[in-house]
Amino acid sequence: MTVFDRVDRATHRFAAGLALLGGLGLIFATAATCLSILMKLARRSLDALWGTEAVGTALPWLHAILGEEELVTYGVGLALFAALPWVMINKGHIKVDLFEPLFSGRFNRFLDLLGDVILCALAWLILTRQWFLIFKPARRSQEPLLDLLLQGDLVAALARMETKQESQILGLPLWPTYIAAELCVLAFFLVACVCVWRSARAFLSAPHSESAA
Repeated sequence: MTVFDRVDRATHRFAAGLALLGGLGLIFATAATCLSILMKLARRSLDALWGTEAVGTALPWLHAILGEEELVTYGVGLALFAALPWVMINKGHIKVDLFEPLFSGRFNRFLDLLGDVILCALAWLILTRQWFLIFKPARRSQEPLLDLLLQGDLVAALARMETKQESQILGLPLWPTYIAAELCVLAFFLVACVCVWRSARAFLSAPHSESAA
């Protein structure tokens, strides 16, 4: 087994594990939505039977989940970002192959290589953009977070985190979501690099006689 075979096999396993982890986000989003709907229907039914005031006094917790939309957004977002490496390694992205039969096998392999290079570049751009969202200056503060971390001022760094953006309903800090997305996009970029390697090997190993076919 060559080095590439080992790397390719490990990459498939890593991407599959990350996709399964992201699937937990979908399960969480589905469960939160169903539970919120059931609680809302139960509250409306009890309100119709015994009145809103009586039910509100006896069961104040029986209502739709507060911030359900935000929770679903986080769950679905985790699933989407975690699935990027799996989709990349399996070439599951949208591909228009209408004219593929008209080209030679070698030229099609070149197009595959070009597509993987473009996706790898996009992964790098997303990666750097997420990095900016994590370390950009906070509201009411111009002290860069990265500088505080390099200086070892953890107290100021934590205070700096507290001034970051928050969700509108639950008031949850958004920087952990940026870090989770950054890790997933980093995995996406690394898998994309392996895909470029795979496509390059396929293109270079293709017989030159195919170009004349």
